[in-house]
Amino acid sequence: MIEARVDGKLVDLPSVDRLRAWTQKDGTLWLHSVAPDKGEIDLLGRALQLHPLVLEDLVHRNQRPKVDEYPTMLFVVMFGAVHLDDLEVMLAEVHVMLGDGWIATVSDVEVPSVHALWEACTQRPEIATPGPSSLFHRLCDALVDSVFPILDEVDDEIDRIENKIVEQADETTVADIFRLKRELNTLRRVLGPQRDLLQVLSGPRVARLDSESQLYLRDVYDHAVRMVEQIDSYRDILTGALDVYLSSVSNRLGEQTRRLTVVATIFLPLTFLTGFFGMNFGVLVAGIQTTQAFAAGVTALALSVPTVYFVSQRLTARVRPVPQATRRGGVRLRPYTRRPRRKAAPDAQGGHGDPT
Repeated sequence: MIEARVDGKLVDLPSVDRLRAWTQKDGTLWLHSVAPDKGEIDLLGRALQLHPLVLEDLVHRNQRPKVDEYPTMLFVVMFGAVHLDDLEVMLAEVHVMLGDGWIATVSDVEVPSVHALWEACTQRPEIATPGPSSLFHRLCDALVDSVFPILDEVDDEIDRIENKIVEQADETTVADIFRLKRELNTLRRVLGPQRDLLQVLSGPRVARLDSESQLYLRDVYDHAVRMVEQIDSYRDILTGALDVYLSSVSNRLGEQTRRLTVVATIFLPLTFLTGFFGMNFGVLVAGIQTTQAFAAGVTALALSVPTVYFVSQRLTARVRPVPQATRRGGVRLRPYTRRPRRKAAPDAQGGHGDPT
């Protein structure tokens, strides 16, 4: 279905001949269509005299962010955030066509940012009054800003993963890290070209946009640059979090190995003594058949454990890590400027001297 607004007011769709002859003097026309079929795309092509390449892009809506300038129109592909029912967020493709006195938007799904601007024209028709260039700027601004909530959710997820790594990480931590990295790579593949697109639109090479709209588009371009930098920062943080997780796993493995080694070391002298005297040779046990000999053997076994522990601690004393210093309080910094104190000194005549 194709909906139409003229100067912000909802109207019936004009005829094809009326749309062909539309100019800026007739008002600002906004055509909006969600998931159009082939007949509606053909209608837009005949009414707006679209280039065959534009019609091909409208039919095969799987494009990257781009801007194509034609003699009679400007064709722009951008992306906006859409929240699905299963708490999943997707980037929806929006095609924007800008002509003389008219603007048209086509998307596969209802994009909340575009729908909000469409409904805002009902309450404030003056939004579309300045012209299609101003309306185009508002569309770009709404589509770009719709991605900020996604980045906020990614930020919260990264904080959760970092806390989990510090407290107690498990095998699901690696899956969460790689899932976030895939999502950030997807955002980077979309928002990177979209940033370059906005840089072109805010420059002087696009003659169909007026200077006032290009001035506002520079602010939208600044938002897109900040998004890309934020995504790159998140990717570096996740890479560092993965290194910390692998290091923590290695440390836990080393700690478990150390504990098992201590247990094996404790039982080493016991195993040696019991194994040596447990051999079936009478000469080994001929002189230790009394109770006193048995008590001496048990005492030797008991003393061997602390002896081995003491020797192992002395031998490994040089390879121990430096103990961490206990922090008793925060670091206090002196203020950059201090008010000088005035000190009065009596002079020889009983008066007061100059302040020092």
